[in-house]
Amino acid sequence: MTTGGAARDRPRVAVLAPQWGRSTERGSITRQVAGALACSTEVHVLTTEGNAARTVRDGVFTVHRLGTAVDDRAELRRDLVLTAVAASIPAGSRPGGHELDDLLDRQLVEPWAPAAAALDEIHPDLVVLADHRNVGGLAALERHDPGLPAVLLALAGDDISLAFPHFDPVVERAAHVLTVTETERLSVADGFDRQATVHRIGAPLAANASAYSEPNTWVGDTHYVLVLTDQDSEDDHPQNELARLIRLRFSDRPVGISHSDAFIAWHEGRRNSGWPIERSSDLARLLAFAAVTVDLRRPELYGRSVVESLLYGTPVVVPENSRAREHAQRGRGGLWFADPAELLWCVESLLDDATNRTVRTQGRAYAEAEYGSTDRFIERVTAACGLDVEAIPEVVRVGATA
Repeated sequence: MTTGGAARDRPRVAVLAPQWGRSTERGSITRQVAGALACSTEVHVLTTEGNAARTVRDGVFTVHRLGTAVDDRAELRRDLVLTAVAASIPAGSRPGGHELDDLLDRQLVEPWAPAAAALDEIHPDLVVLADHRNVGGLAALERHDPGLPAVLLALAGDDISLAFPHFDPVVERAAHVLTVTETERLSVADGFDRQATVHRIGAPLAANASAYSEPNTWVGDTHYVLVLTDQDSEDDHPQNELARLIRLRFSDRPVGISHSDAFIAWHEGRRNSGWPIERSSDLARLLAFAAVTVDLRRPELYGRSVVESLLYGTPVVVPENSRAREHAQRGRGGLWFADPAELLWCVESLLDDATNRTVRTQGRAYAEAEYGSTDRFIERVTAACGLDVEAIPEVVRVGATA
């Protein structure tokens, strides 16, 4: 599979990525997919990030920073428009129109204009569009070569944007679509009647054995209830109210609450405060020693911390409208709740020793099967992109998506 130039030893893939990094679930899975492709192809990453155009090496990737960074406020405005319009129309409606299209595209399409020239220089055999809302990346691809094969990494964290016809061309341009969870796969496949060309790829995650070597000093190895929020400890927010209910109801058991500004451990009504949990290794230690993990946050894409909790054998409780519900329900690794009373019942149920052992085993088996193998992830990605899985040497696969 080659275009524009002499034959190559390996196909060349261009990944058009609005986010290139590991700080978010979308950014992390984009990098992991690129890493899987790098096992059998030469990968070039195009991103609008940066203040000046430059090309750099980033591990196995060649990264072309266009230097036309998108203003965060433009993405926030788009997301607010999507939320406001979706809330004001009847269920099942598909809102559109030139005025709405202009609002959704404002300051988000122009930054991708230089990508067309970059693609002309790269001469890729395949383009991977990251994010089903990447209208600017699609426009650059069409200017470069309307017939070039394309795959979409959907990154469809919710159903709202999939209901807008404005983004349909991005999905329709792709021969195949990659999704992380089964919930996401069904949203795209059912919405576009594409059951055969939408693929669940999961994500390559693993439990770190060193997490068991030393428990968190504030809660120790006491089989505590771990509560995850993304709010400051003094915020007037429903997450904090729910966390308060949990620590009051289960005052006979240690409860650790992770806030964005502090980690607070409660022991029989006594409060001990520590630094916020910012390092992944510190979160891993908390997940490994907990009896139950309650994740009150809204996952950006699939709920990485919930999957990691299951990999450590710790059952989970999540809101019923959370993207992470799939891991509790389909993976039989926990429970989900609709109101505060259900939340307390879920936690109480999973603290029962017999129930905890059963759910712990089920959840770990699911997480290991769906997310615990780097080899399986690479095979899913490369097969969905039409690449030769058998041609990937085993030695190349190891650590490719780290």
